[in-house]
Amino acid sequence: MSTRPVAKHESIELNLESMSVEEGLRLIEEERVQPLVEYLRTGVFKNNTNMTFMTAYSVVVQFGDNPAHSLKLYSYYKKVINQYCLDSVGYLNGLSGEVLLKTLAEKWEKTTILVFWMRRVFQYLDRFFTKNSAEYPDLFTAALREFKDTIYDSVKEKCGHALVEAINREREGQEVDQDVLRAVVEMLCTVGNDLPQVEKQKGVGGAGDRLLWTYGTFKNEVYKADFELLLLSSTAQYYQTKVAGWRAAYSCPEFLAETQRRLDDEDRRLSQYLHESSSEELRRVVQKELILNTAKDLTQMSTGAQAMFRNKSY
Repeated sequence: MSTRPVAKHESIELNLESMSVEEGLRLIEEERVQPLVEYLRTGVFKNNTNMTFMTAYSVVVQFGDNPAHSLKLYSYYKKVINQYCLDSVGYLNGLSGEVLLKTLAEKWEKTTILVFWMRRVFQYLDRFFTKNSAEYPDLFTAALREFKDTIYDSVKEKCGHALVEAINREREGQEVDQDVLRAVVEMLCTVGNDLPQVEKQKGVGGAGDRLLWTYGTFKNEVYKADFELLLLSSTAQYYQTKVAGWRAAYSCPEFLAETQRRLDDEDRRLSQYLHESSSEELRRVVQKELILNTAKDLTQMSTGAQAMFRNKSY
């Protein structure tokens, strides 16, 4: 049996009956996994043929009905995901701010690609091995847990603060990469949810296909605990500071115009990259700081409503 990488259109000599599970895993490693990991590193996918995919998939099917062999296949699948995540942990832990967000978004995207193609090879395990097991979660869930336990949990505190800092920079009129923020928010919404899957979404308007995580009923525990609570408290502090300056600098009409602009700005942010579950709480915080906490002072300003009625300047 030959296990060397094959060229396009070249067939692979395969004798599954005489192959051990260890030999099968070496074949999968050489023909499919190593080229995939190299692609994620370099952007060049060597050996990306239907023949190599079918070879790897055939190995999984051959051994997937044997519980002991299935466990070895499953363990190898998790090991590949875990090792890919581990390779970046040290580097990510040394980053902060915008650079951390960008690097984390890239790692999330590449891990999604890895999980999608690895699961295609090992999907037979979900038909019987994981389906009938309370101990071993399905392949998508197992992969997501590897990412969360290995990468996300090590940077989640810095990630939450970096997101808030980026949002405050945008509030100040600075440009931020909304694609990066959107990807990190997607990651936050995914890692805490059940029934995850990676699906290929067809591109529209000339855009390429995109791999997208989906999940069951949205559970916002991770998103809320690691980001939303921090976002709400920092938003309150941000607008408290702004309002103090506006009171001294703006007339009542100018203050109201700035308030409306900020409310519109927060609505736009919600629609562009924050999760919709934040809408009610974020609007409540912003309205409290910009409207409820300022209404009395505004009416008493020299350009406020009382002065307007007194001077008949309405």
